[in-house]
Amino acid sequence: MTSTRATERVLLASAFMLSASNSVVFALMGNLQDEFGFGAAGLGFIAAAGFLASFIMQVVVAPFADRGHAKLLMILGPVLAIVGNAVFATGSSLLQFVIARAIAGSATGCFYPPARALMANLKSDGQSERLGAMAGIDLAGFVTGPVIGGLLVGPLGLRWPFVIFSIAAAISFFLVSTRPLPELPRATERAGLPFGLLRDRGVLVPIMLLVALALPVGLYDSLWDRFLTDLGASDAVVGLSLGAYAIPFVALSRFGGRLADRRGHLLVAYTGIFVVAPFTVLYGQFSAVWIPIALGTIESCAQACAAPAAAGLLARNAPAGRAASAQGLAGACNQLVAAVVALLATWGYGIVSPNVLFAIAGAAVLAVGTAARLLHRSGS
Repeated sequence: MTSTRATERVLLASAFMLSASNSVVFALMGNLQDEFGFGAAGLGFIAAAGFLASFIMQVVVAPFADRGHAKLLMILGPVLAIVGNAVFATGSSLLQFVIARAIAGSATGCFYPPARALMANLKSDGQSERLGAMAGIDLAGFVTGPVIGGLLVGPLGLRWPFVIFSIAAAISFFLVSTRPLPELPRATERAGLPFGLLRDRGVLVPIMLLVALALPVGLYDSLWDRFLTDLGASDAVVGLSLGAYAIPFVALSRFGGRLADRRGHLLVAYTGIFVVAPFTVLYGQFSAVWIPIALGTIESCAQACAAPAAAGLLARNAPAGRAASAQGLAGACNQLVAAVVALLATWGYGIVSPNVLFAIAGAAVLAVGTAARLLHRSGS
């Protein structure tokens, strides 16, 4: 028990530091655009580069964790995060920022599939609860970066937040590299790319649920800073808005996972989708800054239950010896969808109103979630 708890703490602390390091840029996207003079489409290119790089790493590299290399990949993640922040800190062109974000996306693509698989496999029960704890700590780090970055950019300038958060990545590297970690169960056969797992309905359904819940992320990551800034929010308010979203999720995600373990993964996940979809539509309907922030606080409660439920269902249904491959495939699908949404959203932001963009995203959440539910029923 002591070893299990110690491993859980190492995984959670490492995930927090890496997530904070890689997310600081999201509070500074508007600043980068204003300082270096690229268009709104450039915001989409930066966000999409991270998503696409993470997609490639989770598809191509993550399966090596199922072959005995989980710890190596978890060490490589923080190293890439340090490099990505260094390129952001020294860059002065859109191309450099796209490269920096691609490196940061590669960092998460290396780290998270084996980390989630290890967390799920620590014990045979309570998988959703532990994955909920990791989702909560991941989001806590994701929000800490922009909150602190938004507060630092005024007094220190645009480059120093990236330098400071390289230290967070270095701490993650130290935690993972100096502590013993258990090995994942290995596949009996040599497996290639994980796309074949999608033929398994038990894998496909939870991945579709996770995609539905993550679909608006591409919209938020690429436009949330610009959207609130256009409504009159300061850098500090943008950072604090992310904190208002994160606090309920961090507080409830372990509880949400526990609820799914006890009440049923599919029920909890689909109920959450029914809340997330309409709230996504509502973000674009108001011009006062505080209303989208308040809506995000409520939506996060639903996400805190639904996301661990879907992740736990995936961990439970993953074939033996393919735990990291399944987690990587789910993450890759999320990243690919988010990349497409980021590109389309930033392209459409200057053409249609925000309320149309958010309405389309909300309808897509409901459509994908409903398709997953119907697929599960057809196989029952």
